[in-house]
Amino acid sequence: MTWETRRFHEEILSREVGAVRKGWGGKLRVALVYPNRYEAAMSNLGFLTVYARVNARADAVCERAFLPRERTGGKVLHGGYKRPRPRGEPAGRGLPLTTLESSRPLSDFDVVAFSLSYENDLLNLPGLLSAGGVPSFRADRAAQKPSRRRERPLVLAGGFAASLSPEPAGAIADAVVVGDGERAVDSILDLGSPRPADDGYLKELAAIPGLFVPAGYLPEYDPRVGNGLSPPGRFAGLAPRPGFPARVVRETISLEEFPPVRPVLAEDAELGRMALVETSRGCPKRCAFCAAAHACPDFREVPLGLVRATVDALWPHRTTVGLVGAAVLDWRHFRVLSKEILSRGGSVSPASVRADLVDEEIAGILSASGHRTVSLAPEAGSEELRTRLGKRVADEVFFSAARTLARAGIVSVKLYFLCGIPGVGEGEEVEATADFLTSLRREVLREAKSIGRMGTVTAVLSPFVPKPFTPLQWAPMAREKDLKSRQRGIAAKVRSLPNVRVSADSPRSSLLQGYLGLSDRRVETILRQAGMGKVGLPRGDVLSEIVFREKDAEEVFPWDVIEGGLPRKALRARYERLIRR
Repeated sequence: MTWETRRFHEEILSREVGAVRKGWGGKLRVALVYPNRYEAAMSNLGFLTVYARVNARADAVCERAFLPRERTGGKVLHGGYKRPRPRGEPAGRGLPLTTLESSRPLSDFDVVAFSLSYENDLLNLPGLLSAGGVPSFRADRAAQKPSRRRERPLVLAGGFAASLSPEPAGAIADAVVVGDGERAVDSILDLGSPRPADDGYLKELAAIPGLFVPAGYLPEYDPRVGNGLSPPGRFAGLAPRPGFPARVVRETISLEEFPPVRPVLAEDAELGRMALVETSRGCPKRCAFCAAAHACPDFREVPLGLVRATVDALWPHRTTVGLVGAAVLDWRHFRVLSKEILSRGGSVSPASVRADLVDEEIAGILSASGHRTVSLAPEAGSEELRTRLGKRVADEVFFSAARTLARAGIVSVKLYFLCGIPGVGEGEEVEATADFLTSLRREVLREAKSIGRMGTVTAVLSPFVPKPFTPLQWAPMAREKDLKSRQRGIAAKVRSLPNVRVSADSPRSSLLQGYLGLSDRRVETILRQAGMGKVGLPRGDVLSEIVFREKDAEEVFPWDVIEGGLPRKALRARYERLIRR
C-alpha cells in the first residue's frame, strides 16, 4: 500500500455516509468487488445490500473494491474510466487492486465476491483479480500447489447477469449464487473458513440452496455440430459429479423476512443524491424479451412499513428517495408513500415508469418531484411489432401518457426501442419507429403549446439480445451490419424533425453481451484475451453458433442446470406463437 493510495481511498470515504470499517481479528474477511466504476457500484442496491448484510455479522468484515479510476491532481475524475493501456499489457499492471476501507489486496481475503449486473462486466474481471493478487481463472487456481501458509480465497459470483446463466461466470468463480443472494451468502459464511481446493467443501457449498458449483459438473459437447468452438462441439449438457445435485434451484426469499438495508450513501455515485430503497422484485407483466419477468416470475412486494422505515432512517441525509424495482409503479403503495414524501418536502424518483399506469396523479407526483424528463419503453414502433415482443400495449397508451405528462409540465420524454426484432425486416422496423416518433412528438407538441415550451423527444435504440428463461431465448440476434443499418435508417428518417434526438447503443457491445450471456464456460478464451487488454468479438463461426443461429426446439441450454422460471414447454409454445406470426 502506498501513501498516495491510502489518501485517495480516504478522500472517497470522506464523502460517504454509512461505510463500515471493522477490525480483522478473528473474522471472516470478504472483499466485495464490483467490476465497473465506483459511481455505478454505489448506485447498485444489490451490491450495497450484500455489503451491509455481511458487515452486520459479528464474525465477518466486508470491504469494497472497484474498477480503478484515474486521478488528476489528487482529485477523482467523476464518471471514472479505465486508464489507457498499451495493447497486450495485462489489465491492472502497475495498479495493485486494493480495497477501499483498508487498502489491502484481494489476496489477503478469505472470500473474493464479485457482483455481475451486466454480462460485459465479465471482461473486466480477469484484470481486476490479477491486479489483486488472485489468479483470475478457476482452472488456474485449481492447478496451483496448496500453500502451507493459508488457503487461497474462495471466488464467489452473484448479481443478476451471473444468476441468469452461471456457466460463463463459472470460468472464473468457484461458486455462483443463483437467485436472491441474502440467505445464500449467510449460509456460505456459516461454513467457516473457505477451503475451495477441498472437494468435500465444494460439496458442502453445492448443498446450499441457490448455489452452483461449476467444478461439480462436467460439460458435454456434441462434436457433430458447433463449428469453431473449443473444445469442439455444440453444448449438450452438464453431467453432475457424485455429490452434486443434477439441477440447482433458483433461490427466492421473503421480502418480509429480509427487509431493505440502509445502504451506504455516496456523493460520487451516479444516483448519489438519492436514498435508494427497494420496493419489489420481479415484474407482473410477461414481455417475451424480459428476463426480470421470467427468471423469477413471482412479483414480490416489500411491505409499506419496511420501506417507510428505511426512508425515515435515511431522511437526515437524503430527502430524494429513489424507489428501486423492475416495476415500481406496480408496487401497490407507490402513490401513498410518494404523497407522504412530498408532504415532508422531499421528492421521489421511481426506477421505472409504465406508460399504461401514468395518469394525472402519477404525472403530478413526478412533476412535484422535479422531474423534467420521463422514460417510457415502447420497445417497438407499432402495435404489431410490439406484439411480436410479447408486449400488448397500444400506441395510444404511450401517446396518452406523453400528453398527461406534458400537461403536468414534463415535456421531455426518453423512449427505449429494440432494434433487430426477430422476424422483422429492416424496412418495416425503420418505418414503424420513425412513424411512432413523429406521432408522439405531435401529441406532446399539442400539449406543450398550452404551457409555452417544448422539450426533447429522445429515442434510444438498443439491439435485441436474447435472454435465458424467456420465450425469445431461442431467437437469433441480427448481425452488426444489419443493426447499424437499422439505427442509421431510423436516425435519417427523423433527422428533420425539430426536438427529436436519436441515441444508438453499440451493436458490437450488444453482440458481446449476447455471446457472454448465451455461451458456457468456454467464454474463458475471450476472457483470457480481455485480461491481456485485447477485447474483441469471437471469430465469425463462433458467433454464428452462439448468437446468430435460431436454436432448435429441443436444444440443451447452458442454463438448463437451473430449476426456476416458467415451464420450458410454455416458453417454447409462446415463442412459436410470437415468431411465426
